[in-house]
Amino acid sequence: MEQIEHFSHIHPLLFKEELKKDKEQVICSGCEKPISGPNFCCNQCDFVLHKTCAELERHLKHPFHPQHPLILLSTSPYRGRYRCNSCGGVFENFVYHCYHCDYDLDVSCASHWHPDDGHRHAFTCLENPNSFVCYACGMNADKGLACLCSICQIWVHSSCAELPPAIKINGHDHRLKLTYALHHIYGFWGSITCGACNGEMYPLFAGYFCSSCKFPVHLKCPGQYLREEWETATEDEESLGGYETEETLDVDITLSFFGHEHSLKLMEEHGNLLYSDKLCDGCIRPITPPFFSCQEENCAFFLHQSCVGLPRTKQHRFHEHPLTLLSKAPPYDGIYRCDGCRILSNGFVYRCEECQFDLDVCCGSLQEKVEHESHVHALILKKTSVARQCKGCHVWSKHVYVCDVCEDFAIDCGCAGLPCKTWHMNDKHPLSLNYFVEGDLRENECGICNEKMFAKSWFYYCDDCDFVAHPYCVVGKKCRRVKFGGSFQYDFHSHPLALVEETEQHTKCKACGDGCNGWTLECDQCKCYFHREGQCFWKEFKKSDKYLRLSGMMRHRYAANVLASTPNVTTK
Repeated sequence: MEQIEHFSHIHPLLFKEELKKDKEQVICSGCEKPISGPNFCCNQCDFVLHKTCAELERHLKHPFHPQHPLILLSTSPYRGRYRCNSCGGVFENFVYHCYHCDYDLDVSCASHWHPDDGHRHAFTCLENPNSFVCYACGMNADKGLACLCSICQIWVHSSCAELPPAIKINGHDHRLKLTYALHHIYGFWGSITCGACNGEMYPLFAGYFCSSCKFPVHLKCPGQYLREEWETATEDEESLGGYETEETLDVDITLSFFGHEHSLKLMEEHGNLLYSDKLCDGCIRPITPPFFSCQEENCAFFLHQSCVGLPRTKQHRFHEHPLTLLSKAPPYDGIYRCDGCRILSNGFVYRCEECQFDLDVCCGSLQEKVEHESHVHALILKKTSVARQCKGCHVWSKHVYVCDVCEDFAIDCGCAGLPCKTWHMNDKHPLSLNYFVEGDLRENECGICNEKMFAKSWFYYCDDCDFVAHPYCVVGKKCRRVKFGGSFQYDFHSHPLALVEETEQHTKCKACGDGCNGWTLECDQCKCYFHREGQCFWKEFKKSDKYLRLSGMMRHRYAANVLASTPNVTTK
């Protein structure tokens, strides 16, 4: 008799073709619906699952929530039941949940969806004796030569029958797939707006769409924006971004990644990691499953599965040249300031070497068009000619999301990337992002820095205990994308130095003798410290060979740029 170990139950489950007829109606412990056919049940208690529920995938990439993968949980992640974001039903058992956004789908809504027509159309050119409406573009067609699908009997223009099954357009990282059933994909969101021309699209006809980020395009628009056609790729090839993988007999997946010297293993269970301080080395955000973990015992290298699949090169709206993904920013220890949000980071970087332009993974992966809770209209990512003031923090920036309807609304990349829910050590409950300080909250002090809250600025709030805090106090203003603890070999010291945020009291910098406050470089062998910021660090760094090589390279590049920008200049 078949027996399985299931993540949702502590006892083994036995397979049965059907339940005994003398039993009363039995409810599935997963989907909460009656069971009559094949099932897995527990002989020690009343736990029972449909066979289909027992075989559900633990992790799911779903078009209803393309931003993040969903993980299957055995019970509601909240205190009490959860509400499905698709159908509105209330449930308490199995749920596909997003830890980033608190997005939930019940088992039925997550499973009953088909991404395309179910077949590749087999078009044959024939003489149509009657006029018809093209099933692809929706335009009227006169009688004459047209194409008929022999499988589903739909008529289309001969030109529409020759449309490529997948394309790539400028300004979008993923390939767009051709579908003849947009209503299967976008029907739940009402009206559809073309991502290329911002015109209206009709869900009854065909179009191109991005399965990763719900990005639709008219059939005719790619002709103006077309960059290249893509070969058809399998889902396995796309899922890990083309990096080398190895699948073992126990279905463990290991990975060889370009930014790390050790093998990485896919981890599908978070254990205690979800609430720990472990960060992804790519985006410098808290680790949530699924993720890859380094196999070496003393190496704390982690990567979200989504960060493993980041494109190696991309064209971004913020810069005219292609950007290349690097695991560490040059020239020395990997710390850089993102040119999009102006936040310091030591994670992966999208870089233009020619212009010394850097974008962190968060800014580099921003969607071009978003629906944001802070505003009623869709927001478009732009690099503006004049700086705009962010509605979230009131800082001026040229890299912003703007509203084409409301001319005075803009939010910068930093505020656009703030998590809707997060945690902080000063409060035991989750904190929700709110968009306006109103009423009595204006008189409150930030629960972290004890400063007054700012009117008309965003803030984090706890409904359970009235805890309120500035966003930059919760997520960190200066170092919210810096991972501390990693070591680097600097030329001015014989041993590797680890970057630490704080040191013990009375520690002094070996170079200048002043106290070490803020970012500090620590030598574990010598028990000595160096400032990582300020004149002291740069004085030591300028003595190194790396600085001499770097300064020579920069002088050469500066001279080349001057010559290139100056007409009628020659050199001897």
